[in-house]
Amino acid sequence: MAFMQSMFAPVGPQSSDSPSVYSYLTTDSLATVITVGYFAEKQFQLEAGDVILAQTTDGFSILTIPVDTTSAELSSGSTPETALTKTYLTDAWFRHKVVMDTSLLHGMFTFNVPADMWYEMIDDVEQSAFVSATSVNGKLVLASGAENAKRQLRTFRHPRYEPNRGHLYSTAAFFPVANAAAERTIGLFTAEAGIGFRLRAGVLTAVRRNTLDGVTTDTENVIPVPAGVDLSKGNVFDIQFQWRGVGSYFFYINLQKVYSIDLLGTLDELSMFNPSLPMAFEVIDQGDAAQLLIGCVDVSSEGGQNNGKTYGSLGTTTETGSIAISGYNQPILAVRNKTAIGTLLNTRDVLALLGTAYADQRAVFRIWSTRDATAITVNDQAWVDFRDGHLEAIEYDFPNVTTPMTFDTAKATLVFSSRVDQDQSYSTSALFEGRTEIYQTPGDIFIMTMHRETGGAVNVGVTYEFAEAI
Repeated sequence: MAFMQSMFAPVGPQSSDSPSVYSYLTTDSLATVITVGYFAEKQFQLEAGDVILAQTTDGFSILTIPVDTTSAELSSGSTPETALTKTYLTDAWFRHKVVMDTSLLHGMFTFNVPADMWYEMIDDVEQSAFVSATSVNGKLVLASGAENAKRQLRTFRHPRYEPNRGHLYSTAAFFPVANAAAERTIGLFTAEAGIGFRLRAGVLTAVRRNTLDGVTTDTENVIPVPAGVDLSKGNVFDIQFQWRGVGSYFFYINLQKVYSIDLLGTLDELSMFNPSLPMAFEVIDQGDAAQLLIGCVDVSSEGGQNNGKTYGSLGTTTETGSIAISGYNQPILAVRNKTAIGTLLNTRDVLALLGTAYADQRAVFRIWSTRDATAITVNDQAWVDFRDGHLEAIEYDFPNVTTPMTFDTAKATLVFSSRVDQDQSYSTSALFEGRTEIYQTPGDIFIMTMHRETGGAVNVGVTYEFAEAI
């Protein structure tokens, strides 16, 4: 919401040669209002000599802008910095930094729980369909299962922390029967790393999860719930963190800071070894059945641009640049984003950029997606690692084998299909002019198939271009 001059009411008659006096009713705290920077940030133009009469929830305050204040001081809300007074709030040329949040991922549950975005896990085992997660009156309802069983809903995506930027998690949540003998967690987390709010038997904590030398530890600190906050009702919860490996974490309820984990200068290891984390919700029955209700959820980068990815490509690499096939829907290239890298969970998402197909006869090019590993039968072929091994691929019948891989289309979803003209290449972008994007998340398998329109012999080739969030 932008605060414009029209929203401020002049107090009494104004003359052209006297300072302007304005009144403004706000619910912001008094400390926030008593700064010129507050009004500058809200796009309200102040001039030297202006007087602000601010009515806040704390009472009244009069702010007078000194008549000798310069325009630079008005725009920044403070005295300009010099080499001697330099702080981290300005750039190398003493200009104040401006931070704009960029949403990396968000979720809503208006009509259903979107199956393309979320999946459910029971005791860390991925389910093929939702079991405990439903949409009721626009809210996500995640219900507990058997006693001590872990019911979790999480995103396929792993929004990555952007170096030297803040990371912000925001959601709206209800904890019905807040003192129930159950454990309910909201935040950004996997089984190995994460940060979140946790409610257990009426006690709210800030939980930080980390894995070091193969040992996973949850560090919990009790959060004093502010007076007047009923956790069984709808409240907004935010977690703002610096990370940068060793930074601090700040926890908010209804936009008021309620706890901070201050870590700078205190650690011997990283606070979290992996900052690429999914949005997740979890409920565990520890004696009482319980539910967790969610309105919407978002994770944003403070000052980031959602970029910084590394280009990569896979395709037909035979000497001729093509492979001879016959029959329908032959798998020319299969690419899998692994679920694990060594002993650790893989959280690297791959942004699909471009798919290209070519043929020496009129042909059909299709792209399929699946998380069912049995959709591909490798036969005499084998998965081959790409780069550092979080991606792997099979290129049809190369090197030449007796029985190439086969593909069961019944176990995959058709994502894209197009006709390719004879001796032509056809390319499809997965970026859609910035309106949406297609990601290949850990566990996803993309299969590019081709066939001649008649099902007869044809020489074909494909290329898959992508960007890795390394």
